[in-house]
Amino acid sequence: MDAQLKTDLRNSMYDGAFANAFATLTGGVFLTGFALYLGMNEFWIGLLAAMPFLVTVFQLPTAYVIERRGGRKQIAYRAAAGARLTWIPILLVALSPISPVSTKWMLIVMLFFVSQTFIAVSYVSWLSWTSGLVPDEMRGRFFGTRNMLAGAAGLVVMFVFGHLLDYVKHRPHGGLSLGFGITFMVAVFFGMYSLRFLRRITERSVTGKVIPTRFPTHVSLPFKNTNFRKFLAFTLVWNFSVYVASPFFTLYFLRDLKLSYGFVASLGMLSAFGDLLGMRIWGRVSDRVKNKVVIRIASCVAALLPGIWVLVRPGSVLMPILLHIVGAGFWAGINLCMNNLLLRIAPQENRSVYLSMYHMVGGLSAAIAPIAAGLAIKSFLSSGIHVLWWHLSSVPVIFVISTILRFSSLPVLKYVQEPEEISVGELVRILRSVRGLNMANGFSHLLHPFIAIVRNKRTLPPHRG
Repeated sequence: MDAQLKTDLRNSMYDGAFANAFATLTGGVFLTGFALYLGMNEFWIGLLAAMPFLVTVFQLPTAYVIERRGGRKQIAYRAAAGARLTWIPILLVALSPISPVSTKWMLIVMLFFVSQTFIAVSYVSWLSWTSGLVPDEMRGRFFGTRNMLAGAAGLVVMFVFGHLLDYVKHRPHGGLSLGFGITFMVAVFFGMYSLRFLRRITERSVTGKVIPTRFPTHVSLPFKNTNFRKFLAFTLVWNFSVYVASPFFTLYFLRDLKLSYGFVASLGMLSAFGDLLGMRIWGRVSDRVKNKVVIRIASCVAALLPGIWVLVRPGSVLMPILLHIVGAGFWAGINLCMNNLLLRIAPQENRSVYLSMYHMVGGLSAAIAPIAAGLAIKSFLSSGIHVLWWHLSSVPVIFVISTILRFSSLPVLKYVQEPEEISVGELVRILRSVRGLNMANGFSHLLHPFIAIVRNKRTLPPHRG
């Protein structure tokens, strides 16, 4: 590996850490808690959750511009800056005395839509840029390590600012208004600071030949590739089954299970820790066994999770902890390997349009799901249902539906072909050979990326940008 590539990969890891700190503080428990603070109901929360996926339609024209004109780095940089700065007017609107309150909600949703549009444009540019930067033989290790470091940053800010919101919740002189104000302004700072590292990464020339086509022909390319079309079909059904429930977990924790912001933030930390372990392990495993078989195994566990959450009762501590750690470990494998599988089966020629079509199809499915669930809760599930002697409230009903849909979508994956894929049995054999946690040696091998970055910091060339 040449020195410039090492520097680029290290800067990408720093960028990922600060960018994920921004994403953590403007999503998940903080976004849902903010929506509840503003008085939003399930429909509005579902609408907010749908925004990041609705905007994936903008990735197609972005991909077309990239293929025709280039400039991936410039587009990724400027769009990322726009996404993060948009949170300043979001905060100003939220804290302004706008009446009626529905007008305030609509303005916030519209600004959130703008921010997510910038993120969608930035992401497809960044992914096309980075996929050409990282060699195929080390892609699993790199993204596993990068995601692990990003998860560690998210873990820290989730803990600190989750407890900050708990601290200010019952305080005079601002309370949650002050807490969310501080949280989102710090998020903007982290997001803008990550761009300092992003701009240092070089943009290498595209290795695949770009086929010049008109836009309609360009858009149709992924559907003419049989294997990629099957992958899109799996993405469509899997994302719907996941996101029909996903946005309502935090609502379930805060409202139904009566958990505090601090405890939910602590659960998020445990989830991030499970993600750290998972990224480290699955990153190594995927380089040896590829990706499809990992997705098959991990998705079976992920499919069970919503149904198990139905069994959790208010006041329970152990079950939420176990579910967050185990779930995060397996979701790390799914997220990492779905991305790697995408890059392996998408052709080099006109790759950007394949990447953007994948995110658009999956995004639209994920956008429709929470809106449909929110409408279902509002229309005919508001009082829940009775199953024999057991009463399920509205959100647990959605969780059960999600589990059924997740298992129903898994057979679609077997029709997708990955180069050099292996069987489930061979994966089990290889997993047995993966080094476990040696408590006598501590966690040094898991912390190796952190240690390596600190040791190599002195060798970085001076920044001239």
